[in-house]
Amino acid sequence: MNEIRRPNHLRVLVVGAVLGFALGAFFGVYRGLESSARTTAGEYSTSTAVGYLGILGAIVVGLLAAGVSVLIETISERRNR
Repeated sequence: MNEIRRPNHLRVLVVGAVLGFALGAFFGVYRGLESSARTTAGEYSTSTAVGYLGILGAIVVGLLAAGVSVLIETISERRNR
């Protein structure tokens, strides 16, 4: 019997969101490490930048991972017909 393995979409979405948050948080921290001469008044603090970029990264990478997961499932179903 040839059973089709389907990806666990929720797991892929959660892992993508966690990786996206980590990537966004890294960019937020990296932005905070710039010299004070390059930063100007009115910019976000490092913790705020980590939060905003982390959430943005979680949304973007999570949705991208979910889309790739659905695409892989669609391709595998077409091959197994």
